[in-house]
Amino acid sequence: MGENDFVVRMSVFIVETYVVRAEKREEYEPALKEFLEFKEKHKDLFAGLISWKLYKQDFGAVGGMYIEIWEYENIVEMDRISKRIFSAEGMKKIQKGFHELVEPATFSTNLWTQVA
Repeated sequence: MGENDFVVRMSVFIVETYVVRAEKREEYEPALKEFLEFKEKHKDLFAGLISWKLYKQDFGAVGGMYIEIWEYENIVEMDRISKRIFSAEGMKKIQKGFHELVEPATFSTNLWTQVA
């Protein structure tokens, strides 16, 4: 097994962190519900996504920080599936609305891989 074979076979995680703007907090839950309903109704778009989880930090350095984790089989699948999901018109609308709710300075997207 070569070095590249190892990388291709490891799960990868897209980890997004953000804080919802104070004046937009009431709009966040309906927007989240819209996303979850879209995800449920369009399972074909999300096929291959191993898992999606959302956590909220209630205590610590940045209270109210959300952590969204998208798990994919490997980086090649991540690219293929993400393009499919985010090119759908319904998801474009959801994503645009989501970014209007988030404090831009708090938003980050990172690629994580397991090391142990």
